[in-house]
Amino acid sequence: MTTNTTRIFLTLVVAVLLAPMTRAGDPPSSAAESVRDDAISKIVAWRTQSGESALTKKSKLGDSQPWLTAQGLLMATYGIGHDDDLVKQGLDILTAQAKKSPEDPIAEYYRGVVLGWTDQREKATAAWQSSKQRAEALVDKDPKDARAQYYLGASLVQLRKPVDAQKALKKAERADWDKPMVDFQTGLSYMLQENWKAAKDSFDAVHELDPRYAHLYFYRALAWDKLGRKDQMINDLDQFVRLAPNSNEAKTARAILQR
Repeated sequence: MTTNTTRIFLTLVVAVLLAPMTRAGDPPSSAAESVRDDAISKIVAWRTQSGESALTKKSKLGDSQPWLTAQGLLMATYGIGHDDDLVKQGLDILTAQAKKSPEDPIAEYYRGVVLGWTDQREKATAAWQSSKQRAEALVDKDPKDARAQYYLGASLVQLRKPVDAQKALKKAERADWDKPMVDFQTGLSYMLQENWKAAKDSFDAVHELDPRYAHLYFYRALAWDKLGRKDQMINDLDQFVRLAPNSNEAKTARAILQR
């Protein structure tokens, strides 16, 4: 991330903190949710520039600000590994969003992700427990809520409850939630069960739909290793490091490649 871009982001943070906020009970606009979801789908795939481009639509959204969750995640993703201040700024936005929208699991889930990146595991687990409870409440109201089912499944993956995660993720898939995101989380759930073939197959499914989804390569490499395919493991780790060189997992990937 360039110095100028960092300054732009920090200016946005100041503007956000000074801007009037909508009341916690105000329903977010579907347009703002769409911008957030589109940007997040790109950011989690480590296509940060595409995520940043998706957020340029936010200027048309007025006071409804669920897109700030994606903004916070993007800032933290840009900062990870080389700019602790930017990671903290992103985390601060996610924390503010989680407080402002106490029924929404999304900011709380990604707050857990960033806390995990910064080795604050206890706080991360608490955030994922909270995102799980929020998602459960939404699913109780509407079992066909694809977004809520996905974040319920993703939270359960992080809480190491793969069977329950798979049930929620299957419902999210049936309700047409973003399939690469669903398949990726499903792959992680199979890894928790040490079902390496099923995990590899899930990451293959991600690859078919989005071959630039960076983390599929890292976790598929781990599955290849367990399946005895060191050659495929090395290929995937090499691709992963090229796509996500600043990610936390890239350190592990480089260490394996240098053996």
